[in-house]
Parts: sequence; C-alpha cells; structure tokens
Amino acid sequence: MNRKWTALLSLLLMLSMALGVAACSTEDSELNTATIEADQFKYTLQSATTEVVAKDLDPDSPFRVTLSIEYLGDQDSIDLWCVGDLGTITMENGSGQAMLQDEHFSRDTSRVTIEKGKPYEITWTGAQEYKEYDGIPTGQYKVVAYLNFSTDSNYDSIQENTLDLSLNVK
Repeated sequence: MNRKWTALLSLLLMLSMALGVAACSTEDSELNTATIEADQFKYTLQSATTEVVAKDLDPDSPFRVTLSIEYLGDQDSIDLWCVGDLGTITMENGSGQAMLQDEHFSRDTSRVTIEKGKPYEITWTGAQEYKEYDGIPTGQYKVVAYLNFSTDSNYDSIQENTLDLSLNVK
C-alpha cells in the first residue's frame, strides 16, 4: 500500500475514533457511561471513572455508580410498579459471577411515580462488596444494572433491561 493510502486510512481511522468519543462523551470526559432508550424510557448507568486504585478506595463508598430511569413518553408522569426497587446494581468479577449475592429477596410491591424529564435515581456505592471481601482485589470487573418493573399494576407490561460498565481495579 502506498504512503498516500496509508496516511488517508490513518486519518479516517482517527477521525472516526474522535467522532465516536464525541458522540459518547458528556460534559466530563472522565465519566464511564452506558445509556439505552427503550419503550418510552431512557436508562443511564454512570460512574465517575473506568479505573480505580485499590489502595485508594474508601471502604464506605469505594465506587459511586448511579442508575437513572427517565420517562420520555407523552404523559406528564407515569406510575411504575415493581417488587423491591425498579432496578438493582451489582458487581461481577472477570468470570461473570456476582461479587455479593443478595440473600434477602423482597416480595413487597411498590409504586413509583416518575415525572417526565425528572430521572429517578438509584445509587450503588459498592460498600457491601468491599466489606465482604475486605477490600476489592485488583482485576477487571463489570458493574451491572438490572431493571425490572411494570407500567401497570397487574404486571402485564413488564420492562426488563440490563446495562453494564467495565471497571478496572489496579
């Protein structure tokens, strides 16, 4: 391949990478974000970083991850029905196993009202996982958000989605 083609391909590759980064970025380019839109909702899972240093983690809040659920439909607000909470956040090791299994499964149903344009937020700190393992070992992890709720009280219209973020603990 001659130098002109190589230079052109390199330029196109760099341009497409820059456009991809620009399309996924938010105000703070350090944010680690996963977003999907489905069935009149926007789901966003977000942490402040993709990489942390194990020895620098605060045991009371080693990770701060937020899951937000935003209603995008035509009504001013919508009632959502769930067992427990609208979503849960867990951490999985490199093998895909949850770091901490929740042994208490709630059977309590609840109704959450979300106003259009005002996201409902669930925050996960990772403190339970940190305490369970007496620290977080170095390695690659996934922070996974599971969403499960209904848009009606009879649970005829179930919304289920999963989002995940990669997290490197050094």
